[in-house]
Amino acid sequence: MQHKKLYRIYFTEFNDENFENIVKILKDKYNSQVNVIKSNVIDEFRAIELYLDSDSYLGEIKNLITSLTGSQYVRVDFIDTTR
Repeated sequence: MQHKKLYRIYFTEFNDENFENIVKILKDKYNSQVNVIKSNVIDEFRAIELYLDSDSYLGEIKNLITSLTGSQYVRVDFIDTTR
């Protein structure tokens, strides 16, 4: 199934266990499918696609990932391909 609306979340996480915990928290909190994208160049650079139809979670998701990673270098984009 091709998703037309999603959040793409970019961040760095050096610990694989912490990363898996972040994925689990996102799945549980938003009851949504998650797609993991790993960089081919830098293993620690990660992106997660979180499939949600509403664009109202942008700040909430960024704050959640920032608190879980301890990093201020988190980017969250809402992508809507229906427009």
